[in-house]
Amino acid sequence: MKLYFNQLLFLLSLSAAAKSSFFADARYTTFCESTHPYTYNSGNTKTATTVISIDKAPWIQLDLSGSELAAAATITIVGDTATQVITAKDLASNAFSAVFDGSSVSVELSSPGKVRGGGDTSRVEVSNVNVGLCKDELIAESICGDTDDRVPSTDVRMGRYNGGCTAWLISEDAYITAGHCGTPTSSSRIHFVFGTGSAAPEDQYSV
Repeated sequence: MKLYFNQLLFLLSLSAAAKSSFFADARYTTFCESTHPYTYNSGNTKTATTVISIDKAPWIQLDLSGSELAAAATITIVGDTATQVITAKDLASNAFSAVFDGSSVSVELSSPGKVRGGGDTSRVEVSNVNVGLCKDELIAESICGDTDDRVPSTDVRMGRYNGGCTAWLISEDAYITAGHCGTPTSSSRIHFVFGTGSAAPEDQYSV
């Protein structure tokens, strides 16, 4: 499922965020995210396995935009606490993996039928890896005041966006968030989870 960004409400929330800074002391926090170039190409084949690792990364996400899957082939990504199975349809919809907690994931290409012989082949290519490490330190301004007394919410309409921002569902496939949270990209995910870790892949939604 893909969630869509409401541009009008984005502008309204940006205006509201600007005004609210007059009424609360700003609280600054560091948010780290960076993209690391990576080179892995399985070549055209029916099966392949590899491990993608970035030292000390608290979370990891793969750019699979150069990959191609035959109709029945799958890419299975296994992290410390979660597993994602990607089909050709998934890859065509969004070429980024889910976000996985930890510094490494295993990647396996599987195809039906015999490994040798005829049949369509696939290719797994990882060109970049997004991780939760600082390359250029980003200082995010909050309106929580000097003391952040927020508490986790169990409201099913609320998700975590871009690491630390809150996103609210306003319809089945649209959401709003504060203007300072930035414009979504293909790798952006909303995590519907209670707590601070990454949501299970099935509870992460591209935006």
